[in-house]
Amino acid sequence: MNWLQQLLNPKEAARESSRESSNTSTRPEGTKKKRGKKRIWIAATLVLAAAATGTYFFMQSPKTNKDWKKDAIQVKRGTATLKVIATGLIKPVREVKISPKQTGLLKELYVTQGDRVKKGQVIALMDDSNLAGQIEAARGAWLSSVDNHDKMRNGNRPQEVLQARFQQQRAREGVRNAEHNISRLSAQMEALRAQLKRNEQFAKAQTFLAKSGAISEQTSIDAETAAQVTRAQLEAAERELRQARVAKAQSQADSEALEQQYRLMQAGFRKEDVAAAYHSAEQTRGNLRYLESLRNDTRIKAPFDGIITQKYADIGAIVTPTTSAATTSATSSSIVSLAGTLELVAQVSEANVPKVRIGQDVEIVATSFPEKTFHGKVTQIAPAAIVTMNVTTFEVHAKIVDDPKNELLSGMNVSAGFLVGQQDDALMIPAVCVVSRRGETGVYVPDKDGNPDFKKVKTGAAVDRDIVVLAGLKEGDYVFKGLSKEHLEKEGYVKSGGMGGPPGMGGMSGRGGRGGGGGMIPRGFGR
Repeated sequence: MNWLQQLLNPKEAARESSRESSNTSTRPEGTKKKRGKKRIWIAATLVLAAAATGTYFFMQSPKTNKDWKKDAIQVKRGTATLKVIATGLIKPVREVKISPKQTGLLKELYVTQGDRVKKGQVIALMDDSNLAGQIEAARGAWLSSVDNHDKMRNGNRPQEVLQARFQQQRAREGVRNAEHNISRLSAQMEALRAQLKRNEQFAKAQTFLAKSGAISEQTSIDAETAAQVTRAQLEAAERELRQARVAKAQSQADSEALEQQYRLMQAGFRKEDVAAAYHSAEQTRGNLRYLESLRNDTRIKAPFDGIITQKYADIGAIVTPTTSAATTSATSSSIVSLAGTLELVAQVSEANVPKVRIGQDVEIVATSFPEKTFHGKVTQIAPAAIVTMNVTTFEVHAKIVDDPKNELLSGMNVSAGFLVGQQDDALMIPAVCVVSRRGETGVYVPDKDGNPDFKKVKTGAAVDRDIVVLAGLKEGDYVFKGLSKEHLEKEGYVKSGGMGGPPGMGGMSGRGGRGGGGGMIPRGFGR
């Protein structure tokens, strides 16, 4: 048997060697030397066969992976900013349909769809020609009542007061003149009484003397006549005195009346009259304001800053008031639809609502701008839940604080990340490294030969595409980012040429990432 046969069939070579050994005792001495050489060759052949067998089995065993580091990543520590991820929409804070308060003709329309307007800006004008005359008449009545009130409040003019004072002084002078006249007439009457008494006595004496014949009859008659004249003068003086007293009383009455008139002139009008004039002015002003408000209502103004989203009427149309505030259906009685400042409305899961606070920062990533992050602050958390297909969520509203170019539009789908905390010195690995095998969460780490070996770990919050490891690994360890096809077949993840999983495993699953309705997701770990 040659060496090649011995190499390929070592058992047959061993039997042949045994047969040759049994025949050694019957052969001559020279033949023994030849047999000794054969034994040496047989031993060498056996060594070669053993080496070939070992080489064969070595070639069939798993190879040592010397380049395993290119498929692995090292576990690192870093700072993770925790956030709650939720899906949401961009919606306006307020959106209304604008219509006039009174039915009328649309005279002018100053805006069109897409225009941005400021609060108080006139966006349309209704016909107000039927109010112009009424407003002018009401303004005249109001101004007249205001002037009357001002007149009564300011009182009489100084000239009128001085005139009343002059009349008062004249009345006082008339009273004094009447008193002087009465005094004069009283003195005159006293003198006439004395003269009358003297003349009567003289007449009696003359009459006696005339009867006795001492004097003539004519002298007695003259004396009697003088007494009668004096009596007549006395009666006239008495009448004049009575008239003087009546004149004095009249002068005193006139003086008192003029005194009261002067005081009224000084005091002005009564408070009640002034108040009545004031209320009359207020009434006329109210009527004027009412008419002006009707005209002001014809100037349709923007109630808040916003953008015109729809236009429903054109110039010349008759527009009527609308009582509907809905913005989802077109209404012919509306002029335009106005949407206010945009905000984020996110659907946060029931479990994560306690982590969200008013004033909390939120990161917004729109589907239309996946590479750009907007920022906002939480302004409102709905007190009531929304249940959709047995999933309970709460609406969280957030104000957008950094969209100067107005890139976010109403109705855009966004992903919102509510920043709820920070975890320092966190042990991090890429989320794609984490797999689930037979219900256990773990990673594949290199063994001593660099081949993947499953190791169970405990994971925590995810950080974008990374995930926090709570137990099972330490800083500096290596984990595989993925397995080769051979290792996937060995682990049972691939069968019949496709991704699958052995019974009871359910395939390989990653954890973390950006998606979802609200897992606890941190961000910001440096790679």
